[in-house]
Amino acid sequence: METLGALSALLAVDVAAATSRYRRNAILWAIIATLLGTAYVFALAAVTLFLATRYSPVAAVATMATVLFVTALILVAVMAGLRAHDRRLAEERRRRAAIQTNLALVAAAGILRTQPLLAVATAVAVGALLGLGKGRYRDEKR
Repeated sequence: METLGALSALLAVDVAAATSRYRRNAILWAIIATLLGTAYVFALAAVTLFLATRYSPVAAVATMATVLFVTALILVAVMAGLRAHDRRLAEERRRRAAIQTNLALVAAAGILRTQPLLAVATAVAVGALLGLGKGRYRDEKR
C-alpha cells in the first residue's frame, strides 16, 4: 500500500510540474507573439513613413495596402493548399482503414470456413462482452 501512495504522489508531482511548465510556456509564447505583432506594426509604419518621404502620403499608404493585400492572398492560397493536403491524408487514412477492415473480414471468413466452432465461440465472446458492458452501464445510470 505504501508503494501505491508513493507512486500516486509522484504522479501528482509530475502532473503539477507539467501543468506549471505548460502554463509558463503559454504565457511566454503570448508575450513573444505580442512583441512580434507590435514590431510588425511599427515596421509597417516605418516603411509607410519612408515611402511618404519619397512619394506622396496617399501613394505610400496605397502601396502598403496593396502589399498587405497581396500578402494576405498568398497566405490564403497557402492555407488552401495545406487544407487540401490534410484532406488527401485523411482520405488515405480512411482508405487504409477500409482495407484493414476488409482484410479482417476476409480473415474472419477464412477462420469460419476452416474452424467454424472457433469463429462462433469468438463471436459469442465478443458479443457477450459488448452486451454486458452496455447493459450494465445502462442499468447503473437509471
